[in-house]
Order: sequence, then C-alpha cells, then structure tokens
Amino acid sequence: MLRSTSPAQPASDPADPVAEPSRRFDGRLALLALVACLLLTVLAWRETARTAEDDAESRFALRVTELHQRLENHIQTYVQVARSAAALYTAFPDVQRAEWNRFVDGLGLSERYPGIQGVAFARRVDPSNAAAVAGSARADGIRHFRIWPDAGGPERVINLYAAPVTEQNLRALGYDMLSEPIRRTAIEQARDSGEPSTTRAIQLKIDEGNSPSPAFIVFQAVYREGQQPRSVEERRAAFVGVVLTPIRIVPMANAVFGPGVTDVAATLYEGLLADADFPLYRSRAPSPEKPELAAEREITFGNRVWTVRYESRPGFALETESWKPPLVLAVGLTLSAFLSTLLWALTATRRRALEIAGRITASLRRREAELDQLFNEAPLGIALIGQDAKLLDCNPAFARAVGAPRDGLIGLDAKLRAQDPALATAIDAAIGGESVRLEVDQLLLAGGRHSHFTVHLQPVTTPDDPPFVMAFVEDIGDKRRAEQHIHYLAHYDALTGLPNRVLLFDRIGQAAKQARRDGTKVAVLFIDLDRFKVINDSLGHSFGDEVLRSVARRLHAGLRDSDTVGRLGGDEFLIVAPQLHQASDAAAVAEKVLLQLSSPFAVGGQSFVVSPSIGISLFPDDAEDAEGLIRCADIAMYNAKDGGRNAYRFVTREMGARSRERLDLEAALRRALQNGELFIVYQPQVRISDDQVVGVEALVRWRHPEAGLIMPNRFLPIAEETGLVQSIGDWVLNEVCQQIRRWKDHIGLSIPVAVNISGQQFRDGQLPAKVAAALDGNGLDGRELEIEVTEGTLIDDIPAAVSTLRALKERGCLIALDDFGTGYSSLSYLHRFPIDKLKIDRSFIHDLEQAGVGDSIPRAIVGLGRSLGLSVVAEGVETEVQLQLLRSLKCESFQGYLFSRPVPAEELEPVLAVRAARGGHPARVPLSAAP
Repeated sequence: MLRSTSPAQPASDPADPVAEPSRRFDGRLALLALVACLLLTVLAWRETARTAEDDAESRFALRVTELHQRLENHIQTYVQVARSAAALYTAFPDVQRAEWNRFVDGLGLSERYPGIQGVAFARRVDPSNAAAVAGSARADGIRHFRIWPDAGGPERVINLYAAPVTEQNLRALGYDMLSEPIRRTAIEQARDSGEPSTTRAIQLKIDEGNSPSPAFIVFQAVYREGQQPRSVEERRAAFVGVVLTPIRIVPMANAVFGPGVTDVAATLYEGLLADADFPLYRSRAPSPEKPELAAEREITFGNRVWTVRYESRPGFALETESWKPPLVLAVGLTLSAFLSTLLWALTATRRRALEIAGRITASLRRREAELDQLFNEAPLGIALIGQDAKLLDCNPAFARAVGAPRDGLIGLDAKLRAQDPALATAIDAAIGGESVRLEVDQLLLAGGRHSHFTVHLQPVTTPDDPPFVMAFVEDIGDKRRAEQHIHYLAHYDALTGLPNRVLLFDRIGQAAKQARRDGTKVAVLFIDLDRFKVINDSLGHSFGDEVLRSVARRLHAGLRDSDTVGRLGGDEFLIVAPQLHQASDAAAVAEKVLLQLSSPFAVGGQSFVVSPSIGISLFPDDAEDAEGLIRCADIAMYNAKDGGRNAYRFVTREMGARSRERLDLEAALRRALQNGELFIVYQPQVRISDDQVVGVEALVRWRHPEAGLIMPNRFLPIAEETGLVQSIGDWVLNEVCQQIRRWKDHIGLSIPVAVNISGQQFRDGQLPAKVAAALDGNGLDGRELEIEVTEGTLIDDIPAAVSTLRALKERGCLIALDDFGTGYSSLSYLHRFPIDKLKIDRSFIHDLEQAGVGDSIPRAIVGLGRSLGLSVVAEGVETEVQLQLLRSLKCESFQGYLFSRPVPAEELEPVLAVRAARGGHPARVPLSAAP
C-alpha cells in the first residue's frame, strides 16, 4: 500500500539576519576544537616517544636472550656429537674403521653441524706397542700411516680413526695428542672428569701451512669395556682413549649469527671481555657510529668461558615501534583539521540531507511502480487473500490459471469457492499464520480450468497494515505429463507397449510375495520366436517390427487379467502367471500361447506362421527371485529349441547343469585364446587313382589344462554363439599361413592347405582383406591356400557371397564347398559360385556300404562335379570297401582315417617331404593316431 508524503521544507535563506550569529558561533567553536586537539596531540606524541624507547630496550633484551640461548644450545649440540661418538665406542668396544666411518657419515656433519671438520678417535698407546699399532693401521688400508711426532712421552694418545675420510682428516692420523701441551691438558681433564673438555682457541694441525682459522677441540674420554668409573684413580686406570671433534669457530657461529640476523651484531671473545685481546668472531663489520643498544653475555661450556657482545644494528630500529610518535603526531594534526572542517560543513550537510530525502522519496515511488509491474507481468500466479478468506487482489497469471476474468475474482471467498477441500483447509492454516504447500487439480470455481497446480500459501504481517496471505500458484501440468511419459518409457517397451524388463522384474517380485502368503506358485514363461532373424533379414526390420506388434497383441489377448506379458528385447517375450496351484496350470498357459500363435499372420500383404519356443520356470520350485526365474526359463527355452522348436519345456536340474557347463566352457574358451591352448592338426587328402597326396586340411583342436583334449564339435558351436569364432578363425588363418611358409622353405610344398571359414568370418566383409594380409605377411601368392565354406553360409546372401568368393579367387586362393549335399537350396545357385572343389559330407560316405540306394547321393555329386569341371573329395573314408566304392564312382580324391588321422605338422612333414622329393606314390599306411 502506498502512502502520500509531505513536501520537503524549504532551506533557510542565507541572508537571514537571525542566522548570522549562529554562523559566527559555529566558527569560534571550530577554532576552539582545533586548539584543544593540537594540545592533546602534543601530549600524546611525548608519551608515545617515551613508551617506544622502553619498548626498544625491552625488545633488544629479549632478542639478545634469544640469540644467546640459541648459541648455547648450538654449542651443546656440537659437544653432544663427541658424546654420541664416545657412546658408540662404549657400546661396541671392538668397533672397526669402516663401522666408524659409516657412523660418522650418518651424522651429516656438513649439513647439520657446520664447522665440525670430522670426528676422530685417539687411542691410548704404550710406546712399546706403537709399532704394532702403526702396522695394524696400515693393514687396515691406511698405507702411509705413521705416528708423529717421533719423540713422545711415557704414554701416547694416537689419532687412529678420522671421518669423514678427507685429505685433511687423513693428514691428522697418527698424531700423538699428548705431544702438544694445550691438547694434553684438555685430554687429561676429560680423562679425570669423565665429562667433555675443550681446548682454548687454537690452530688445527690440518690447517698448518694455511691461513689461520680459529678453532677448538672437544674431547670426550672413553673407558675400558663401557665402564663408568667413579673416582679419578679408577678413570685413569680404565682410560682407553678419547673421541675428539675439531670445530672451526667461524662456521659454527655463522650458523647462529649468519646473514639471516640483520637486527643485532654479535662479537665473540675468549674469556672475559676485560681480558680479551682480540675477538674470535664478528657477525658484521664494526659500525662507525656508536650503537644505540649494547649488552654482554657470558657462555660456559666444558672448562671454557666465552663472552659475547651484542650491539643493535640500524635494522633493529625498523622493527621497534619508533614509528608511533610521528604517526601519533600526524594523526593528531589530521584529526584536528578534520574536526574543524567537519564543524564548518555541518550547515551544508543539513541542506544536502533535505535534498537526499527528496531523491529517496522519488526512488521509493519508482520502486513501487516496478513492484506493481512485476506483480502484473509475473508468469507465476499471485493472489492476496485477506483474513476473511476473500481475494484482495490477483495478477493476470492467477486469473489465467483459475480460468476466470480478474475483475470477477476480486472479493471472491476463496474458501467457499475452492473445489478441493484440501485447499480450503490450507487457506485456514495460512490465515492462522502457517506456511502451507500443496498440489491441486483445480483452483476455484465450478467449471473452472483443470490442470495440475502447486500452491504456496505464505502469511504476511506488516507493522501498519492488517495481516494477509500471499498465494503463489504454478501450473505444472506439462511437467507432470512429461514425468508420466518418462515413467512410461522407463517401464514399457516403446515398440509393443508391453511392460519391459524393469516392470517385469517388479511384477515377478510382487507375484512372489503374494505366492508366499497364499501358498501358491508363480510361472515365468520365456518365449523366443523361431527363425525370426530370417524375417528381419529377408523382409526388413520395419516388417519385423510389425510382426512383433502383432505377436504382442495376440499374447496379451489370450491371457488372464492377473497375468502379465512383457517384452525383454528383440524377439524375446516373457509371461508372468501368478496364483497357480500346480505345474499343469503353467503348461496350460504355454499351450494357449502355442495355440494363439499357430494361426497365420497377415502383415504387409503376406501371410506366414511364427512359431514360439517356450521355457517355463516355477516359483518357488526353481528359483525365488526374478533374475533366477528368468534365467531358468531361458535355459528351458533353449532346450525347447534344441528339441525341435514350436514347443515348451519345464526347466530341470539337468538343464541347469548343462547351462552351467556351457558357461564354464565359454569362459575356459576365452582363456584358451589368451593362454595358447588351441593347436592345429593336419589331415592329408589323397588322390584315389594313384594314392598321391594332393592336399591337406587344417583342423583346430583344444587341449584344456584340466579336461584334456576337447573336440571342435563341443567348443565351436559355443564359439559361434558368443562371437569367439571370429578370433579363433583369424588365429587359425595366420597359423596355417605360417606353417605353409615353413613347409615351402623346408620341403618345397606344392599342394594347397585348406582352412575352414565360419559363417561369421565369411559374412563380416573383412575376409578377403584378412586372407590377403596373412598371405602377404608370410610371402605366399595364394595358390597354396584353400578356403573351405559350407553351402549354408553361401545361400544366406547370394550376391554378397559371390562378391567375397571372387575377391578370394582374384588373390589366387582355391575355393572348396564343404559338407556338400546336406543343404536344401544350393544346387540352383551352384553355377554362380567360383568354386574349385566339392566335398562330399561324411554322412553320405558312411551310407555307401548299405545295400540299396546308399551310393545314390555320392554318385550324383560326383557326376555334378564332373559336369561342372569341379574336383570332388570324399570325407570320412575309414574302410577299404568305402574306398573301392568311391573308385567305382570315379571320385577323384578322399580323406579319412583309412589313410591318416589328423596329425601335428611335424608328423605330417615327412610324408609331404617324400612327395616333394620323389613325386611318387607314398604307401597308404596310417600315420600317428593323433585326434
């Protein structure tokens, strides 16, 4: 609700004589405030300066304490190195030179302890044993070891081990530590006290001849067999030697006062500062100016006292709070100027405030207009409902949702005219102060617009206006319809409108639950249409889709209301029949399905019959879940197909075992391809007239690591179904071409070797290219290879088959038609195929010895081959009688156990070699009885 605003009052006239004293008073007040602020600024500046000086001294003292403590800890760490090395010798008295070197190398002296040149062990040696000690050191790899200086006292402490092994440390080996007074004094103190002792600042022996570098040596006594003597006499008696660590002072001190310390300079003196002649170390060059802050600290380690003088550097002042006094002064002056300026600006600010108030009022009016435009043009329906449930106002979107004009809705009782009682209840709750959401199909008015709406009722309370309810309405009808469509697509087959796999699983689960309660059974019928692929391939997929829809309508029409028929995919359907009492009830359903599909289908002006193969499983007899029931029914369906199709079978345990055996065999076959378990055997083909070997057929075998030899009739059908036959065929093709190459190189092979090609290999369109690659890869011209295909493979697609065969012939290959005579439609097309050889199936050869018409088909095939100029080979010849009959029929050649079983290449090679060498007639004797 908009409220009127009063006009702004005019500003005071600048020429008003009453306002002039006020302006003069404002000027004096501003000047007085400026003076007072300046006085306060000066006082604050002086106090801040004094505080900054105290803070600098305190911070310098803390900084000195920190650096001095760091130096003490650093020196103690360096001294601890000697203790650690002595502890090694105490724990392992027989430590050798190599072990000593490894221990010291592991300390990482150069990285962790700058200044320590090495860690050495000096042994107490009786002068009478000096020569033996020197000889032992030389035998230990120190070839130039000698004890020096030559003159020595009654007792010597000889430097035996020094690590890390450097040229400087090797020069110190053999040195008698007691030959020099400073070292002797420190060693004797370490020996008598059992604690580390240090020398005064000295030049190390390894630095003699070079520029002097101040250093000191830390000694730690080592006693016999790890003893810890209590008295001086016991220590002297048990004394074995000392561990010594020479430390250069400058690198050690730089680790503490190095480049990183810029605020404080440190100077190191030996002894007390009053007695020191010169410093041992300076962290920085002396400052030409007197330092602002300085302090001295003493440090004691071993038997030595050092003094450190600390001086503040120019950089130290930058880290103190010396900046505060100038800052306080500057801020005070600034605030003083700002305060006087602020007082002067008060009058102008008051006039500007009135102007701003006018602009705000105009902005609020624009905002009210924008809100009104948003209310009227919003796509979301909005209505205002008063405490009496009457509509105070609504926007056009709300009127469109209701389906009534806007003017007719104002003043309408929303509760009274609500079509859904839930909406009236929600309005009451919203008037009572509760936010409510709900969905309704119609808002207000009988005969109003129907859809699906979401309604949000939000109570609104303002300080000045009575409370009301805002109703937000959104039409979600299109969204609901889209959701329903998505749900349909997720649960129903798009082609037939039947439930799909997802919904079928749910229906099976519901039926199983009810069967558990009622003690009944559920039947699952798996239906597969016989030879449906022929319809798709010959008439097209659109024709096949119409057949599937017709099948779906018949299946659905012939079932009970409680039954569910669905499509799993392709030409596979599923029927769920609940509330059955015995297996015969499921058989009745299957018989009804067979009857429903037995009458011809009329689709696209053609009439034909589609027969089903049906597998049946029962709950709870065969499985207790949907997946298990479908799997069992699938197994039974395949059994029905194997039994002749157009029938139904109940699943049995034997079927399940065979199915599992098939799955196991499939998995093993995949592993066989990877593990090289397949191998090839060869069976010769012999010319009947002179017993001359005129060809060889390659046959694949499988040697299973556990089951032994598996013949092709077991694994090739599985390979065909799973598509593995493609990989097997490619492997056989390449292996045979490699073997042909070896035979040509070794024995000059001149007869063709036949390779059987599966239907999948032949139809995938890549066979000519694969054959060419195998031949080229082994340097063959093509006449060495014979391609065997079955007549069933050729008649599936006559034009494509002719094209593939011609491509193979152009590459030089021979073509043989295998299992000839077992088909039913190839004779009329035989003259179209570029074939070189016909192979009579072994089933006809077996019937030769039967009286009557046993030779009629072989006689016809031989005659057909002779008339077409084709070579004819009889397969499976096992007896002399069969051979004589074939000779009488003028059959050209044969293969079979009578001459040779299929054998490995190495066993067949001698026979082929004899033929190649003599061109003669090998004796017809059996070869190895390989499978």
